[in-house]
Amino acid sequence: MHYNDLKADLDGEMRQLAAFLDIEVPEDLWPATIARCGLSEMREESRGGRIDIMFENGADVFFHKETNGRWHDVLTPTQLDRYDAMVAAGLPADAVRWLESGSLITGTRPHESR
Repeated sequence: MHYNDLKADLDGEMRQLAAFLDIEVPEDLWPATIARCGLSEMREESRGGRIDIMFENGADVFFHKETNGRWHDVLTPTQLDRYDAMVAAGLPADAVRWLESGSLITGTRPHESR
């Protein structure tokens, strides 16, 4: 599962996960299930729990801005070059595209292209 895919189609991604895990969810429960898994709901429910204990500033830091790829603005050009070299040496091109973008952008999941 990819963060971008969850943001773009939470319902569809959750249904795929349930099917993969062979979990049957009654259709009438899906709307409430999807609603409880949204990031804003998860952020609110996590306040005062383990996330607040494990991360300085708690859920606000853990969930941050609900964006992907923030690390591009944090790493130096040298670190980004090292990242590029490591993923190119260790992963097939389709896996790299998925890792950085998700399947809804690339149109495929890495395991589907083999």
